[in-house]
Amino acid sequence: MDRQLRFRFAAVWVVLSAFIAVPALAQHATPPQAAETPYAGSYYKRQLYVVTDMERALNLWRDVMGFQPGAITTSGPNSYSREVFNIPKEAQMRFCTLSAGPTQVRTLALLEVKGVPLAPKSGIRTTGAVINANGRLAEIISKAKAMGLTVFGARVLASVGQGDGTEQGFLDWDGNVIVLYEYPKSDPPSVR
Repeated sequence: MDRQLRFRFAAVWVVLSAFIAVPALAQHATPPQAAETPYAGSYYKRQLYVVTDMERALNLWRDVMGFQPGAITTSGPNSYSREVFNIPKEAQMRFCTLSAGPTQVRTLALLEVKGVPLAPKSGIRTTGAVINANGRLAEIISKAKAMGLTVFGARVLASVGQGDGTEQGFLDWDGNVIVLYEYPKSDPPSVR
């Protein structure tokens, strides 16, 4: 009998321990994640650079940087670009979008403007593209220098989790700013 009593006592203790432990564990458990709020902001589509020579610009963006160009189209007299970029109606314009792989489709555009003088860009530079060089920073900078472009000195670019990287900028022939960067470890997928 004594042995059966001890067995029953032990069985009851195990069951009671489970009921006592569950609320204690629940206090330390990670709360369930709230559903993410859907993004309600605007979506970025592309940046546009005005250039004076489409073929020369494509030599940089396609052949050196590795972007994939779409078709080159002629912009008509009623193109919205004339109004927003303040381009006179006598100017001839051609347009081309460029993609950076299958997940960044048409994120850059080149607008060639010919037949009118473009004012030189001097003073404060007001816009620029920041681009992950994807392990090719030294190669791209070397080619930019060989093309005679203005290249700025490299700087250390600190990060959390990717190690210290490098950033380095240059200007295209039309004074457009291009800043390249790369880290020893690649960007997380959400940043690409």
